[in-house]
Amino acid sequence: MPATLDIREVSTGLTIRVTEPRNIAKALIGPVLSGLVCGLLIYYTEISTRTLILVLLILTFSIAKEAIGIVRGTNVTLEVTDLDLISKGHAPDGYDSSLIPRDTIFGLKFQTALNGDIVRPTGLYVEHHGDHNQPNTCVLPHIDKTQTKQAIDAIMRRFPDTCTLPPTGVFEPYLTSLHLNK
Repeated sequence: MPATLDIREVSTGLTIRVTEPRNIAKALIGPVLSGLVCGLLIYYTEISTRTLILVLLILTFSIAKEAIGIVRGTNVTLEVTDLDLISKGHAPDGYDSSLIPRDTIFGLKFQTALNGDIVRPTGLYVEHHGDHNQPNTCVLPHIDKTQTKQAIDAIMRRFPDTCTLPPTGVFEPYLTSLHLNK
């Protein structure tokens, strides 16, 4: 079942909520397949008991963490105010809550799940200055292109000055160059 998008205007700005129901089947497929692969690996290789226990503990922890995230489903709320975009809630596939000042934003866009080596959720991403390690931040995960367009249209309708900052270099326009190297 696809994610549900709910857009509401409130006195302080906008509240956009994404919910996606639990997916028990998806939560079970990963652990079952991982268990089979691990069982075959253990059966056909000779490793020490300590190494085996360590590998099984790490594998069990990572599978349980992922399964719990999938079972919880998606429930993320994006609050857009005069000053900030505040995204909070829980979702699987690498979503993290964030607070982004609106005056650092230079783009809102739809982005698919895979971005290089890192698996991140499909959804609405904010391009912004400030975080040099991650200039694109997912604020509404697990929504499709049409839902992303609806969210962007609602944000731009309520706050038309969003995305007016040019996508300049990492330190611009915050630093003034004295051109001392010339």
